[in-house]
Amino acid sequence: MIRRKEVQRLILIEVIFLSFLGILLFFEKMTASTFLLVLFSIFGCDFFFFFILYKESKQIEKLSLDMNRILNGDYSIGIRDYEEGDISNLKSDIDQMTIKLKEQTEQSRKDKKYLEEILSDISHQIKTPLTSMYVMNDLFLEDNTMSEEVRREFLLKNREQLERMEWLVASLLKMSRLDSGTETLKRRTIQSHDLILSVIEPLKIPIELKKQTLEINYQKDPVLFVDPNWTREALLNVLKNAHEHTEENGTLKINVTETPIYYEITISDTGSGISKEDLPHIFERFYKGSGNKESIGIGLHMAKKIITMQEGEIRAISLKQGTKFEIRFYKRNF
Repeated sequence: MIRRKEVQRLILIEVIFLSFLGILLFFEKMTASTFLLVLFSIFGCDFFFFFILYKESKQIEKLSLDMNRILNGDYSIGIRDYEEGDISNLKSDIDQMTIKLKEQTEQSRKDKKYLEEILSDISHQIKTPLTSMYVMNDLFLEDNTMSEEVRREFLLKNREQLERMEWLVASLLKMSRLDSGTETLKRRTIQSHDLILSVIEPLKIPIELKKQTLEINYQKDPVLFVDPNWTREALLNVLKNAHEHTEENGTLKINVTETPIYYEITISDTGSGISKEDLPHIFERFYKGSGNKESIGIGLHMAKKIITMQEGEIRAISLKQGTKFEIRFYKRNF
């Protein structure tokens, strides 16, 4: 490619050369026809060089306009070409930059939409317990004849709503850490027995209060390769779901088995089960089953996310009486 400085040097050389030829012609060392031939040859070369320079100038001008359109958000421009030269290389670089900008813009739009959706869901989820608490608070203020027993009942309901909101906020913070990538899973080996004990510990008292039976069966106590803390969170959410959907005197079962292909943890209950309509949606964020209006709908969604991030899988099976969750971690990924 001919650059401006090179053309300027070329013109300077030509001026010197023509001056030298003029001197030769003046002293009759060169014929007029030879001088004109050389002169036309030089002008022909100049015309060729200036044509190339003009063409490149137009390409740069168009490239500048295309870049302005790209900066204004128009990524539909095709800049790449397959010719050789510095301008073609520059076009290829700009084309790659355009693709990256387009991907980043698209991701930014998705993140913005996700943020709008989750903020809307959070607002909806928090609005319900807040409304209930406002109603109860107004009753306290307006009814001075309320008995101590009724007052205590309202306070206990208020406490339940506060605990629900606290759990919701904590769960959403955990989900945001996973979604944003700020939290990475640290997998290591752990005995399945130790993992299950850490899962049932927070639910011992609630299970006893409902007089439920908890059965745990192991097959050789296999060693799992998972993130202990996050896997505990996932299994706890599944067991908590089973506990909440099982009536008093019901049964909860945890089985840990090993096959040549995977390790499996099943959590089953004798509760009300899941309808065919709800079954395909129970792992969706904030999904509430048709027969369970008190559920927040985030526990099972979080459980699935944690398990799938470890190349595992979880599925729910509706039984004749109750529900069974099968959680598998494949050995090929260990």
